[in-house]
Amino acid sequence: MENPRSAADLLLSYLSDPRPRTRNQEPVTDWNEVVSTAAYHGLAPLLFSRLKKSEVQDYVPADAWERLRQAYFASASRSGLFYRRLVPVLRCLRDSGIPVIAMKGVYLAEQVYGNLALRPMCDADLMVPRAELPRAIAALFDSGGAYQLSEHFDKFDWAVHHHARPLVVRELTVEIHWTLVPPTGAVRVDTAGLWERARPVTIARVEVLALSSEDLILHLCLSLGHQGFTGLKRLCDMAETLHRFRGEIDWARVVSLAHRWGASKYAGLTFHLARNLLGAAVPDDVLEQLVPGGLDRRKLETAQESIVARTDCLRSGSIIDRWGAMSMGGKARLSWERVFLPRGEMAVVYPESRKAKHLWPYYALRLRDVVRTLLAHLFRRGLPTARSGMEGRNAALANWLEDRMTVGGKRRTMKEQR
Repeated sequence: MENPRSAADLLLSYLSDPRPRTRNQEPVTDWNEVVSTAAYHGLAPLLFSRLKKSEVQDYVPADAWERLRQAYFASASRSGLFYRRLVPVLRCLRDSGIPVIAMKGVYLAEQVYGNLALRPMCDADLMVPRAELPRAIAALFDSGGAYQLSEHFDKFDWAVHHHARPLVVRELTVEIHWTLVPPTGAVRVDTAGLWERARPVTIARVEVLALSSEDLILHLCLSLGHQGFTGLKRLCDMAETLHRFRGEIDWARVVSLAHRWGASKYAGLTFHLARNLLGAAVPDDVLEQLVPGGLDRRKLETAQESIVARTDCLRSGSIIDRWGAMSMGGKARLSWERVFLPRGEMAVVYPESRKAKHLWPYYALRLRDVVRTLLAHLFRRGLPTARSGMEGRNAALANWLEDRMTVGGKRRTMKEQR
């Protein structure tokens, strides 16, 4: 008798092709473990949908099948409520004349998966032009929708992130972005180009914009990479998107944009993962152009292990890492820029300052918060956690992605070496 496949392997096999499947002849000893793995990754509704269209469902034990069924309908109920709460947010921004791009799950669930139940989400990611960020926040606060700053994110320094501090309205968390990734890393996204290529789309019955398919694909690559290549759901997003837009993707543009943004390694690694684990259709020449000579086997294995496991693979570049790689002039400039934000950005980080006559009390508050953030990063960096002990090959992968090399105990980007 053949050895049973692991729960992760079986889950991948059932998610790798959106077409109906016939019975898998390989033995399955613990369907509940498969279901638990799917639930951990937020993929139980998608697994239910895949199995329901195949002959395999006849061989799933009743208790495991019931868990999947309940997960599917619970997701459908939550997603329906999510989109009803999203409608007034989108209408508020639209009626204020603020262009909006629907991002991540908000767009994927409706336009890529085609079924709100299949792509669970916990918050709404929207993007507006950076110049409109203060006005977007003000419009939501002034709309009478009982908006408030999320108290779960009060220890972050939002001025160095790519979105404002999340807002909560009637239990819906909203993140207003102005670009795709934090601007302090090696990747430089051409945000103006995103808006030029954006296309109209209807989300929750409201007309908004969406990223072009090429920009969407690269955003998914960067999102997965900046999350440490954890979360099989994000890789499924990539595979589903590639399947949804098959025949429409301008792969030459994908490669050109990836090189221009400095994201070619993120894209190359993500495409390799999507093809190896989920059978996504990525042309060989695209992989070669993104990572000439191919990927080092150890790097690919490191990322693959992280995708299917329940642990982090990479430590995202912390403020301390970026600080240590800078010159004295760069440190001084970054310190000044992070404390003395323009009035518009102060209104985003501290919405209560919008109507203040003088900003100096808020700059004092800002200085306190920046110092607290730096101290918190230093403290966490020194903790003997399991995550901090994962340096080794995971750190090597992170450095490779960011084009960093270690010199004299300090990590520096290749650009700085030149």
